Amino acid sequence: MNAPTPEGNYFLSYSRSDEEFALRLAKDLRARGVAMWVDQFDIRPSEHWDRAIERAVRNCRGIVVIVSPRSVESNNVADEISFAIDSGKSVLPVLIERCALPLRLTRMQVIDATGKYERALQLCADELRQRDSDASQSTPAMPAHEPLDPSGVSLARERLAPILGPIAGRLVEKAARQAGSIEELYRILSLRIESEPEREQFLGLGGAEPVLSKAPPPAPEGCRAQISAGELDSMSKLMVRYIGPIAPLVVKREGRAAVSLDHLRDNLAAMITNQNERAEFLRQAGG
Repeated sequence: MNAPTPEGNYFLSYSRSDEEFALRLAKDLRARGVAMWVDQFDIRPSEHWDRAIERAVRNCRGIVVIVSPRSVESNNVADEISFAIDSGKSVLPVLIERCALPLRLTRMQVIDATGKYERALQLCADELRQRDSDASQSTPAMPAHEPLDPSGVSLARERLAPILGPIAGRLVEKAARQAGSIEELYRILSLRIESEPEREQFLGLGGAEPVLSKAPPPAPEGCRAQISAGELDSMSKLMVRYIGPIAPLVVKREGRAAVSLDHLRDNLAAMITNQNERAEFLRQAGG
């Protein structure tokens, strides 16, 4: 029997130290009709392990992450989570032992499997089925547009790599699917650059006007928002998922210009180009 392809399946991300629980969960989810792709079951002996994992993460519909003190220290698990999120895929964390959640998982629904296993299994199966149902009923998030010039995309990747390192390739690949022009591509990518001089230089190379190069003027004294440090911090933590480490700087700037917390939230949402991600941000931010 041939191993199943990753397309249409959920990828199981876990630390080798948690293999016993992970494989048990995967088997039980399969028995309940959830399509799971698991390295231990589905990589053929002749396949290159690393390439098979990369292909599976790239082509899966989403990932299930086994969260434990071991997995949060695993570089492989961190890479799989980051790639899935950056690719707009569904991520479902399953907590099997108390630990500090990685930043990118803190705002997600988490299945607590530290107690009764059968209940956690059922919750996990129900949630994945619901996500499949929601996806099948949804309409395309963004209108189709002509593919960008491959040479322009490749050049953007070459220019971003010295600034952000190896992750640049993934970011460019995702942004190129969203952007309708090379200028828009550069604007989307610039949100990932923390250094203001580097951001302005990068935008200039793409022919795009700097969108964050100058702080917005503060609101008039009588209209200035009374936004607390805690509220700014909460917004920053939400925005990190969408624009990366530059989020605190962006939120601080927008906060100085906002006339209310709702105004700040809406301005931040406008920076998120993906419609589904923007809706998720607004939901989490109380919009």
